[in-house]
Amino acid sequence: MDKEPQTIDLFQAIEEMKRISLAGGTFSIKFRKWNRQTRNGGDLVRINAARVRPKASDEEISGSSYKLFFTDTETGLARVCWQPLIVEFNGRRTILN
Repeated sequence: MDKEPQTIDLFQAIEEMKRISLAGGTFSIKFRKWNRQTRNGGDLVRINAARVRPKASDEEISGSSYKLFFTDTETGLARVCWQPLIVEFNGRRTILN
């Protein structure tokens, strides 16, 4: 019996997030906050039920191409995180290749 892999490529995970969201589902993610003053990753955040939302353009928000725009469906809040700081998707650790 094959076990589900414990890791997933970050960009494959993002594509799965988009597919799940288009189908009306939700996914869980963990990511690190970015501290602009120290220029380091900060606190670990867990979102239990998220859905991808349309991203802003780079003209509207600097670096938006490197960010994930999503809605926390438990709170209804629109959230944003840096894609490289996503550490887990649906219980699987992400790897950046």
